[in-house]
Amino acid sequence: MLNLIAAIRRKPGMTHRAFLHYLQHVHGPLAAADPLRIRRYVQNHVFDASFGSEADPAYLTEFGRDSVTELLFEDMEALAATMSAPYSREVVGPDGARFNDLPSALAMLTRPAVLMPPPAPDGAGGHVKVLHFVHMAEEGPAPDRFPERWRAAHEEVLAEEEPQAKALRGCVQHRRAPGAERALRHFGGADQPAYAGVAALHYDSEDEALSHFPSYERSLRERSAETGGLYDPSRSFVLYSREVTIF
Repeated sequence: MLNLIAAIRRKPGMTHRAFLHYLQHVHGPLAAADPLRIRRYVQNHVFDASFGSEADPAYLTEFGRDSVTELLFEDMEALAATMSAPYSREVVGPDGARFNDLPSALAMLTRPAVLMPPPAPDGAGGHVKVLHFVHMAEEGPAPDRFPERWRAAHEEVLAEEEPQAKALRGCVQHRRAPGAERALRHFGGADQPAYAGVAALHYDSEDEALSHFPSYERSLRERSAETGGLYDPSRSFVLYSREVTIF
């Protein structure tokens, strides 16, 4: 399976609330009217965020995001067919330009690795999904070794059996996959930096996520430093969101 992930922010002059309303109630139904070969479409509505590193006040990347789109495809053929379809090019794509600040969009193609199965949607909107966009360290492991090191660091944090580990209800590491550059241009942001992947961590509530994810990330950062550098905290960022399934 392939997951296309796009972190986007609202156009200038638009409020966060208006952006999310349009995204869910106008753009979502427009995409659902003809899913083409998309297996699943999820919107992650952001309500809080953190970015950069305490050790680096420069904040080398633009981090503000209002939502993260996830489109699940069976394979590359399904993705290419969907993005090249007239409905995508003539209806869904142009509508995206009405709310998406295209130059700042950050899109990537990933392969999901389920490390802990996420909970089923509760219908009440209580569950929180934390999306950790991980930028690989310049002197870190070779790209083909990064997924293995990333998973090992995660498992070491959970082995500590500290409160931040016990609070976690699900974890999926979305690892960057090559290809689909033309399809990614559908979302804009061609000049945005490349990320090694996105970790999706699930918690029971907003309080649980805001209390425990920072400790989890701090432990992950310590593991990274101990092994000579896994990821770059100054370019990585975190989005706290609630998942909305469109179809």
